[in-house]
Amino acid sequence: MKVKRFCAPNNYEAMAQVKTELGAEAIILHQRKVKPKGIFGFFRKAHIEVVAAVEETSVRRNKILETQKSVNTNPANNTNITSSSKGVSSQIKELKDMLTVVVNKTNRDLLPDIIKNSDNPKIIDIYNKLANQNIEEAIADKILEELVNISKKELDSKPVEELFSEKLREFLLDCVSIDNHDVTPKIIFFVGPTGVGKTTTIAKLAAKYSLEEGKSVGLISADTYRIAAVEQLKIYSDILNIPLEIIYNSSEIDKSLERLSKNDIIMVDTAGRNHNNDKQVLELKNLLDVVKEKDIYLTLSCTSSNDDLKEIINAYDFISDYKIILTKIDEASTYGAIVNIATYTHKQLSYITTGQSVPDDIEIVTIDRIINLLTRGNSDE
Repeated sequence: MKVKRFCAPNNYEAMAQVKTELGAEAIILHQRKVKPKGIFGFFRKAHIEVVAAVEETSVRRNKILETQKSVNTNPANNTNITSSSKGVSSQIKELKDMLTVVVNKTNRDLLPDIIKNSDNPKIIDIYNKLANQNIEEAIADKILEELVNISKKELDSKPVEELFSEKLREFLLDCVSIDNHDVTPKIIFFVGPTGVGKTTTIAKLAAKYSLEEGKSVGLISADTYRIAAVEQLKIYSDILNIPLEIIYNSSEIDKSLERLSKNDIIMVDTAGRNHNNDKQVLELKNLLDVVKEKDIYLTLSCTSSNDDLKEIINAYDFISDYKIILTKIDEASTYGAIVNIATYTHKQLSYITTGQSVPDDIEIVTIDRIINLLTRGNSDE
């Protein structure tokens, strides 16, 4: 008997691992929720631990060979081949039925209390859609609260996809704040961790403002940690024919802002900071403190895990007011991070980026776009 332990974010992924590695004949021996240990365990979600077992392949193969040998050497057995096969098939079916009961019971036991006792499969189907998008359980519960109170007749009158979209829309309108872009900011700082695409995002917005809206734009690069970032911004400034200032510390920004003051919009590219490096975070804070009137965009990648995103957001808690840009939508396989971040921060969602093309691959966030991403993926743009 081969016994193996599996760990996954939710029961469905755990069961998928069991089936992939041990096959459909595997039997669940034990399952439980496990809370991460340590000082950071408090902030992390519990995961599912499943212990499953299956008969060793070699043992099954030997049994098959022994059966075949017995049949071949004993003519009397040949007359019973059909009845023996039926008996084996019946036993296999019985074992599979037992396994199905165990798995279904395990699945239901691990469902949130809000839907565990629901008799309508549509509610569980919608929960699965939310879980598959990595929407956090507390948020999923809020979306499902209204569904459990709807009559079965009303639930049965609409397709699952329509109900899913309706409840998402109600939740997003009530709980998620969207930037209405009614005022064009004068000075914009772009902050965020390394590798999320801040510089490219600035280039997209600079092109949008200058080429599409006819506004004059000035650029400031404070990202002197990376020569490539300065060079990249310089290339864009040359192509767009807009001025670029380079500063090396916070004391230089006032003069750069003064030289660019005649522009409608001034965009500042800050260095991608390691949010675990206190010195780098302090440097950013000092730079932001110099300029009193400003807008700040916290730039985050949609490909990051929920736990990593929370850790990054918490590291920037010294910034009281900011808006959010979510990048790399085109590289993400799920989009629950959009809802999770907006709910966790209570900050406005402003833009999403959907590729590397400048200036095309940037969009203003809308409720409809979020719903499309969560229900249809990024293919329906």
